[in-house]
Amino acid sequence: MTTLYSAEQWRMAVEDPSAAFRHTLESIYGPDNMVMESRLQLLHKLILRFLERFGDAPLRVFRTPGRINLRGMHVDTHGGYLNLMTHQREVLLAVTPTRDQTCQFVNIDPEFGEVAFSLNEEKHDVLFEKSWSDFINHETITTQVRKEKGAWANYLKGALLRVQHAHRSQAFTGMQGVVGSDLPRGAALSSSAALILSVLNAALALNELSWDENTTILAGRDAEWYTGARTGTSDQAAEVLGGKNEIVNVALLAEDFDTQNAQRMPLPEDARILVINSYTKRSLSGAQLVAYTQNRFAYSLAMHILRQELDTAGFSSDTIQNLDRFSRITPENMGGLTALYQLLQRIPEKASLSTIRNRYAIPDLESLYEKYFGGVTEEQRPQEIGLRGPLLFGLAESERARHFFSALQRGQLEYAGRLMSIGHDGDRLFTPSNQTYSWQSNDETLTGCISNATPIEHCPGSYGASSRVLDLLVDTALAAGALGASLTGGGIAGTVLALCRKKTADKVAESLCTRMAQDDYMTLTQRNKPLGNDEIEQAVVINHAPEGAGELCLMPTVE
Repeated sequence: MTTLYSAEQWRMAVEDPSAAFRHTLESIYGPDNMVMESRLQLLHKLILRFLERFGDAPLRVFRTPGRINLRGMHVDTHGGYLNLMTHQREVLLAVTPTRDQTCQFVNIDPEFGEVAFSLNEEKHDVLFEKSWSDFINHETITTQVRKEKGAWANYLKGALLRVQHAHRSQAFTGMQGVVGSDLPRGAALSSSAALILSVLNAALALNELSWDENTTILAGRDAEWYTGARTGTSDQAAEVLGGKNEIVNVALLAEDFDTQNAQRMPLPEDARILVINSYTKRSLSGAQLVAYTQNRFAYSLAMHILRQELDTAGFSSDTIQNLDRFSRITPENMGGLTALYQLLQRIPEKASLSTIRNRYAIPDLESLYEKYFGGVTEEQRPQEIGLRGPLLFGLAESERARHFFSALQRGQLEYAGRLMSIGHDGDRLFTPSNQTYSWQSNDETLTGCISNATPIEHCPGSYGASSRVLDLLVDTALAAGALGASLTGGGIAGTVLALCRKKTADKVAESLCTRMAQDDYMTLTQRNKPLGNDEIEQAVVINHAPEGAGELCLMPTVE
């Protein structure tokens, strides 16, 4: 049973932490003093804001860390392997229950205005009896959310409504609370997923409900879908499954969701992960937008195309049924490396929409095309779609993620770093000399791969989700001695990761900070002024993976 303490008791405990409370924090965040002090500072701001807005009420605190993905980019929607870790910067939520279904939230960041709403009103009772998918896709809900697109209130509402939807027959308790975060927004560290999971866990706790990890992960994704996003499950999985100093290797497929295949290992003692905030935001237009969208569109067709080519190649229906995700389409399961390359050679390098329509039976092809290209003019819409490069990237990336984890298990840091860098080449747009870059996936290249028995994981493929800035930071890290470097998350902007040995991590970090302080970096990032000293100081941090999402207790929980 959780003992409730007042906001004032929390304040005193945070300002003068007892040995027991420090032990609790260390059990979550690890022994690093700088991490510990930064957590206490954030918690202190949270509690003071709670006292200021809601007074000395009894409260509970819930926390969700950020996340990084070391290898396995863009493959979670197709069941590929991932290498997930939590990140010490986090979202905190201090809440106290209300007597009805009213909810009020404030934020320690003044940029976010106060939010107040009634869950009764947000449910739209008749609509709430529908399935969650039908509810969030109903015109009433989509119109309401669209009016305030990107508003933080939508994330709060989505989380609370998702819990209530699962327990519609139960009287539901609302809450008043304060949100505090030091996760950089828009930096591909999953701050939105962390906010949602904190609210989900608070709603469950205040209503004396409990869910298993799988249910929580899927509900977190569902809540984000309420906001209009269509995310996968990797962000939520990292933040729920992650453990202190652990890498979680797992293959996820939402349609057959199961985390029992997850493997865990501590980050090797000699390894350090640098988390590099590029201070860029997603902003695509013109040819760059069309190029990026082409690859995402091709990627959305991946499994339909691959499985139909398997059928044409004479694979049995039972085999095809089993080969339903990237993690299963491996050289071992395909009858060898040559067979896998030959499958890829059957897929056109490029094809027009009419060719795709005639060659493959793809459900909702027209609506998918409109989804991806509806926002560009008719003249900008591509005449041909590159198919083979993006599909090769997905298969190779899942294999890279599988071998990356094995390499770390064997202590082969150099090889793990090499796989990171090859993976980034699949996203790369510019070379170190600032020339445009793309990996060719033509028949000649694949025939050469067959002749040389090139492991599939050594083929970058072509997804193209990087940017000039992200490529620059990757190359700066590698030149300074990093073993490997790559973007993380969806790409285009946000964060770069670098795998380093312990002895070289500080040198790599210094080189990155020096590069980001130069005047031309301001131009590259389209900023109005150079990065300030505080921004540079926070630009590169060593990852200290804490425990996954949960409640932060002032004293040990009594069973």
